[in-house]
Amino acid sequence: MHAEPRSVAIIASREDVATLKNCIDSVIRACKGKNVAIDILVNGNERLAQDITETPFDNRPPCQLRFWSIKQGDKAHAWNEYVHRIWPGQGDAFFLDGYVEIEENALDALKRTLTASPEALAASGIPSSGRSAASTRAIMLREGGFQGNLHVLSKQAMQQLRDSGFRLPLGLYRTDSVTSSLLMFRLDPASNVWDKKNIVVAPEATWTVRGLGRLTYKSIVGQWKRILRQAQGELESRAVREHLVVRRHPPHLIATTVQTLVGRWIAEQPAQARQLFRKNPLCAYAAWCLRAPRDWSAAAVSPRMVAVLGATERRRTPRAA
Repeated sequence: MHAEPRSVAIIASREDVATLKNCIDSVIRACKGKNVAIDILVNGNERLAQDITETPFDNRPPCQLRFWSIKQGDKAHAWNEYVHRIWPGQGDAFFLDGYVEIEENALDALKRTLTASPEALAASGIPSSGRSAASTRAIMLREGGFQGNLHVLSKQAMQQLRDSGFRLPLGLYRTDSVTSSLLMFRLDPASNVWDKKNIVVAPEATWTVRGLGRLTYKSIVGQWKRILRQAQGELESRAVREHLVVRRHPPHLIATTVQTLVGRWIAEQPAQARQLFRKNPLCAYAAWCLRAPRDWSAAAVSPRMVAVLGATERRRTPRAA
């Protein structure tokens, strides 16, 4: 009897070729010859999408690699495209970011943990590198949680997401917290209560990120940008809570862009917004930044498969004009 196939989505954008290659190599090792379809989703970086297909990998993949170029540079959009267009429609779906390297037993550990909890819709891994890894691990083992760097959604959850028509708002920063909120409500806040048992933690499913300990100009700039994005994320959390928890609206009716999502919350809850802005002026700055128009027209362009690499074949599609 053949094992049920698995699907892996690697979402990348600003990584260099070497970093993304290391990520893919770690996934190939973790596949261990199983029936796995690996999709590499490169959003907003046509050069990276092409260059990574020309890079030799450490091991000949026992599974199929499909390389996609997604014109719109946005992680939420890439996630939407995978759920609704690219996911093969069979098996659980594993998600990871293109800058992480997973341990060889990570996929199996996630699958075992998910299987051991039939009521769960997802299982999350735990980081093993970085200054906050130890504290994050302790909190997740004690209280549960969900990490976007490495997790798995059950086939049931993926099918429900696809059938419901739910899409993450474009431009969303906290994609992982919105996804986990949906799972806590089993994708229907009007009918279900928030239940942490819908997501289980797999302590043996870990990953590393190279270079986290080095202090460089690039890392300092990156940290400042993360602080600003966290301020936007605080606005997103308030707006998503309003939609799902307070008003119990259907998830698929959430705003299509983060600008609309946050703007609607500010208009509906001005007193809460003013209180937040006084407490954290960076949130006021983030709200001001979100007022700037952004062109989302590239989101209408379908993902383009750049190449397919399997155990016995490598096929590329022509470069985009």
